[in-house]
Amino acid sequence: MRTIRWLHFTDFHQGMQAQSRLWPGVRDILFEDIKRLHERCGPWDLVVFTGDLTQRGSADEFARFNDTLAPLWHLFESLGSSPVLLTVPGNHDLVRPDKNLPETLLLNQWDKFDMVRQDFWKSPESRYRKLIADAFKNYTQWWDEHPFPRLPHFHAGVLPGDFAATLEKDGFYLGIVGLNSAFLQLGAGDYEGRLALDVRQFHGACQGDGPAWMRRHECGLLMTHHPPSWLSPQNRDHVNAEIHTPGRFAAHMFGHMHDHALTTMAMGAAEVRRSLQGTSLFGLEAWGEHNTVERRHGYAAGAIELTDDGQAFLRIWPRVARKHAAGHWRIIQDLESYELEDDQATPRESVALLRAPQPRPRPVSTSTAGDTHHGATRLAHSHITDDSGMFFVGPTDTSDTSPSNESRVQPPGAGFHTKWHIHRKDEEQIALNYLTNATAPVVLWGPEKFGKTWTLNYLLNCVHQQDAGAESIVSINFDAFTHEVRNDYNLFIEELAYLIVEAVGGPEDAVQKLWKGRGSANHKITRLLREHVLPSVNTRLVMALDRVDNIWGSPFKDDCFGMLRAWAQNPNLAKLRLILSISTTPSRLIDRPNTSPFNLTPPIVLGDFTLDQVRELAVRYGLHWSDQDFAQVMELIGGHPYLVRHVMHRSIITGGTAATELIGESTSLFDDFLARYSRRLHNDPQLLDGIRNLRSESAAALSPDVSHQLESAGLAVEEEAGLFRLRYRLYERLRL
Repeated sequence: MRTIRWLHFTDFHQGMQAQSRLWPGVRDILFEDIKRLHERCGPWDLVVFTGDLTQRGSADEFARFNDTLAPLWHLFESLGSSPVLLTVPGNHDLVRPDKNLPETLLLNQWDKFDMVRQDFWKSPESRYRKLIADAFKNYTQWWDEHPFPRLPHFHAGVLPGDFAATLEKDGFYLGIVGLNSAFLQLGAGDYEGRLALDVRQFHGACQGDGPAWMRRHECGLLMTHHPPSWLSPQNRDHVNAEIHTPGRFAAHMFGHMHDHALTTMAMGAAEVRRSLQGTSLFGLEAWGEHNTVERRHGYAAGAIELTDDGQAFLRIWPRVARKHAAGHWRIIQDLESYELEDDQATPRESVALLRAPQPRPRPVSTSTAGDTHHGATRLAHSHITDDSGMFFVGPTDTSDTSPSNESRVQPPGAGFHTKWHIHRKDEEQIALNYLTNATAPVVLWGPEKFGKTWTLNYLLNCVHQQDAGAESIVSINFDAFTHEVRNDYNLFIEELAYLIVEAVGGPEDAVQKLWKGRGSANHKITRLLREHVLPSVNTRLVMALDRVDNIWGSPFKDDCFGMLRAWAQNPNLAKLRLILSISTTPSRLIDRPNTSPFNLTPPIVLGDFTLDQVRELAVRYGLHWSDQDFAQVMELIGGHPYLVRHVMHRSIITGGTAATELIGESTSLFDDFLARYSRRLHNDPQLLDGIRNLRSESAAALSPDVSHQLESAGLAVEEEAGLFRLRYRLYERLRL
């Protein structure tokens, strides 16, 4: 069985009055409940947020919303989940235009003026469309720049917030369509029965043909902020006829109403339409003559299960805050809105499939954000040549080859795409040479956000081409193992064994039989490779292990590192190739030279982009910077791969703004990036004291523990033996 799992949040209203004093208490009970729920139905692949992220749509509220979400993603990571984020805007996520503007007045009479509707949809240059774009400007900018994981296959639509995205897992393709239902709710007052959605939004998000795009997936989800009842009667008929047709979406997910509800309706023996209403994450509503405030807090988890016999089923775990008899709040299962089974979920509901399930693929590339399940990557990709002759990773369905918005202007932190890959030719060639030799593991070392995962992706693409697709690839992120597994070596190795077998399509019963027998965990997994996995491999098995240094400090690090070294040197495992990706300086990991895999080959250091590489990236973005622009960027952030992309992305989406205008101290371009590091430093007094002694122009001594951590984060660099400085002048802006 293959399962895609998600969390559904809605209506947080960042910036609402009283939130600053009440949210910390809600956050604590929310996080505790998420931990409990993760054991029932995690790990999660996706976080869906159906609007009203903020209260007034201001840039400041969106910035603070990032601060609100950041601890949530840290929690996910600690639990072993790496979900991607998808959102649609709500009626509170826009800045309300002047109500007396002619465009505002006419849009408020949408159903009465056919000419207004025609002009609106005819062109993005329509004065009405420009008003909408300006109203949602802060939302759009937040979406383009937010730091949370994204889906690699994402296409923006006609209106701000419209999109179509593909989430693939184990060859199970889920298509998610998000549509802006709030574009007509431009002021205060009652808009129920007055709003609209249009099939042109659906087609625009889905690259011109919504129904055809949906048929390239097994199942689909529709996201809006408003429920169908808030559309005008005429428009509701339009949506039912053209967008939410029976069976097209497993569920239409929305918020706005602040309460849970699940409605499943079938008419005339047609497939069902299913509406899934989310309760507000942070809702305060005043009612009655005494202005009594009612609080509503909740969320839901969901899953679509694709069974081996070709059926699909939906389940929901609804959660809601209730006051205990003792007077405190807690989050529990929502028995008032749903009939729930013993595991606190709704009974399985059958979901119509849009196409026959695809076979489980053999992976040929590593994961981008959100493609990880229990730490292992299992992606189905074809390798398609673009106009430049480069290969890129795309969906298995090669009929969908039109470039996405992301592939045209890729935001920083997005998934691997060869169009945006800047080659490090020497490093890549050395790694490829190592991969021809069974005893030469590739060790990729670089600070955080320096392109290790991208380089790993590129190497796997090269292997795939060299071996004509006959290779086998296992890609595992050690950071995605659960806390429980990372504290028990036998569980850790058993989980690793299952992930290896699952990735290559091997027999899972072999793991079960071996683990019932005698011998150490290392002996069992090595025997699994030798007897059950490698014999089925045609050319070579490339095992790409990301974030290997995350087990540093665990009681079993020597056992694990020793096992990896033994694998590299074992002649009975001659088909095995290892790629080990680390952020910790290799010398710190080699405290026992005879049992470390990190000193069999010199580490391949991924450092800053050179000026030539930065110029090459500018060409990819279509930028025409002056020599002064390049000089000032290099002086401030060197060739930091992520930050350079960040500056270039902002430049291009603001119409080619000069870098010199973007990077000054008075701008906010780097605020989120620096704030994340500042929070990490303030959580560790030793690191905070260490970095306070550093400057970008002079070197100072640091203790080994502090220097290794600051180097791994990319904050410090060793100037000479034992002496360190800030890696970039930008870091002098850290709030210390």
